[in-house]
Amino acid sequence: MTDAAIPTESDPRNAILAEARRLAVDALYSEKGHFEAASGWRGRNYWLGVPAALIGATAGATILADMDPAVGGSLALVGAAITALMTFLNPSERASQHHRSGVSYGVLRRALRQFIQIDVQMMDDAALRARLSELTEKIGALQAESLPIPSGAHKKAFKSIQGGSAEYTTEELALAGG
Repeated sequence: MTDAAIPTESDPRNAILAEARRLAVDALYSEKGHFEAASGWRGRNYWLGVPAALIGATAGATILADMDPAVGGSLALVGAAITALMTFLNPSERASQHHRSGVSYGVLRRALRQFIQIDVQMMDDAALRARLSELTEKIGALQAESLPIPSGAHKKAFKSIQGGSAEYTTEELALAGG
């Protein structure tokens, strides 16, 4: 049984284009997923950092004001625990890494779009195949160096894309499923 949407080997140009479209959609989901993850980690950085700073300042003020040392000590311990958690999780660096990956996927997605919409008109099948291989290798390298996208960020990206935040047709988005 053959699926009419899947190009055959006798039509290499269409097969190359279909694969490039799938890669572009994959890059789109990864791009948006990394941006969602970066946003989540930036939020965690503030949610942990602001209380740590406020609790630390309050602990210092309590100790300097000659108040009950147990209160100041307790606040200092809580502040230290939050600071240790921030050091362990490193939300600022994770946000930066996800943001960089999102930007890189965006660059790759635009290169794929140019390949599909422009380059295909000017290249023969062998050159198209070679260029597709280069782009596929770039996606593989980017996947290897990127942090995994948390499932919550992936779901938000999916919902955003399906809601129309990207200019892809329903058919192109459906191609992402393979």
